[in-house]
Amino acid sequence: MAKDPIIIYGRAVQDARNRLRSAQISTMTDVLVAELFKPGTGDGTAFATVFAGWVKKLPAMDDTVGSSLDKRAAKAANRAVSAAQVRADDFVTPNGAIQDIYAIGDMLRYVGEYFEFGGGGQDATVNAVNQFRDGLRNQLAFNKANRARRPVTDYDLTEWPDLGIFKNELLDRSVVKYMERFYGPYIGADISGTTTDALDVLAYFIAGANGTGLLDVYAGTAIGLGEEMVPIATMVLQYHHSLMECGLALSLSSKSMENIASTNGAALKRFNFYDYATFINGSAQDPIAGVMTRGNQTLTRDLAGRGLVIIRDAIDINDNPYADTEIALLLDDPSNNRLFDLNSQYTPFAEKRREVMMTEDGYYQNCNPSLTAYASRQFGNLAVASKSYDDIIRMNSIDLAALQATAPALVFDNLDAALKADRPGAALYAQQVAAALKLPPQPQSSAQPAVQPQPAPQLAPGDEPDADEASLRGIDPNRLRKALAIASLFDN
Repeated sequence: MAKDPIIIYGRAVQDARNRLRSAQISTMTDVLVAELFKPGTGDGTAFATVFAGWVKKLPAMDDTVGSSLDKRAAKAANRAVSAAQVRADDFVTPNGAIQDIYAIGDMLRYVGEYFEFGGGGQDATVNAVNQFRDGLRNQLAFNKANRARRPVTDYDLTEWPDLGIFKNELLDRSVVKYMERFYGPYIGADISGTTTDALDVLAYFIAGANGTGLLDVYAGTAIGLGEEMVPIATMVLQYHHSLMECGLALSLSSKSMENIASTNGAALKRFNFYDYATFINGSAQDPIAGVMTRGNQTLTRDLAGRGLVIIRDAIDINDNPYADTEIALLLDDPSNNRLFDLNSQYTPFAEKRREVMMTEDGYYQNCNPSLTAYASRQFGNLAVASKSYDDIIRMNSIDLAALQATAPALVFDNLDAALKADRPGAALYAQQVAAALKLPPQPQSSAQPAVQPQPAPQLAPGDEPDADEASLRGIDPNRLRKALAIASLFDN
C-alpha cells in the first residue's frame, strides 16, 4: 500500500535537493571506480587500457589536400585527435596504471570532435559514424526552441571553471530547465549532446574491436556493459551536465536507434530518475549492475524511499511580496511511479511550457513558466487538513506553519523530521542488499564480443493520466482530505 505524500517547505526543500545530488555524486564516483580500476588495485580495467590504446592509434588527417574548407576541417580534426592522445597519456601509464580518471571524459569529447570534422578519413565508415552521431539526437529536444541556452555574460571575467553548467545559462523557454526546477537537484546546461557523441565514439570503438556489426547494436552493447556510464559520470562529477540532461539525451527516441525495438527506438528504454538500472537497460553485467544496485540503495536511504517534486521554487516566488518560501512534495516509491519516468514526461513538459508562455490574448510572456502550471495537472485533487491544492500553493511560510500544526505527520519544515518515519525501512533494505556492497567480478572487455543483456521488464511508455474525477473512483474521500492521497494515482 502506498504511503501518503509529504509536504515540505522552506529550507527542507533545498536540503532534499542536496540529498538527491549527494546520492547521484556518490553513485557516479562508484561508476568510475568500478569501470576503470581492477578491483583492489590502481591498474586499469581491460576497457580502460584498450580504449586508451585505441585512441593513441587514431590517424591524423592530411591537411594539405582538398579545398580550403577540407583543409580547415582536417586541421580541426588533427587538433582534436592530438588533444585526445595527450589526454590518453594523462589517463593511463604505459604499464597500465590509472592516473587522471577524468582524462577519459576529455578523450571521448575530443574523439567526438575528431569524427565531427571528418577524422579517420573520408570513407564510407567514417561518414556512417557521423550520420549515426547526428541521428542520436532527438529532433524535438535538440531543437533550439526547446534546447535554449546562452553563454554567461563576461564569463571569462568570472574565472569560474570552464565547465558547461558554469559557462552557460538556460533561457526561460528551455524545457529541460523547466523539468530540472520541478525534479531537482539543480539547473544544468540543457540536454547533453556530449552524452550522445560519447555513445557514438564507444559504438565505433566496439565495432572496430569486433570487426563487424551495426552501430546501433554496439551502442546497446556499450550501454549494457556500463561503458557509456563513464562519460556520464565524468560530466556529472565535473559539472559539465546534470544527470537528468544525460539521461534524457539517451532515453528520447532517435533516428539512429529507430530499428532497436527492445528500447522503443531510443538508446535507453526507460529513464527513471530513481532507478539507476534504467541507465543500463536492466543489464545484469557486472560490475555495473552491482554499482547501480548500490546506487539505488543509496537513493532509498538518503531520501527514505521518497521522490522529490517541487511545486513552487525560488524562481516562482521571485519578487512576489507574499509567497516567501519554496514548497515540495515527497512521493512514495518513485522508482515505480511513472511521474519519475522522465522520458515519458518530456513532451508533456514541452507542451505545458509552450502553453503557459503565451497569454490568452496570444502574446508571448517573457518569463519562466510556473511549476504549479505543471504540478496542478498531477496534484489538482491534493487535499490535507481540509486545505485543497489551490489553497496550499498560495500559502506563505506563516500559513504553512499553521498547516503543519494541524497536520504534523504530513507537513514539515525540516527534512530529517519528514523522513524519520520511513528511515527504519531504508535501514532494513540496506541489510537486504548488503551482499551487493562487495565488488563484483571483472567485466567483460568491450574489445571482445559481448553477450547482449536481456532488458528487465519495464513500465510501458506514456504519460500519467490526469487526476480527474474518474480516476479517483474507489478512493475514500475522507482519506483524500486527510492526506495527499493523490500520489496513489501514479502507482503501477
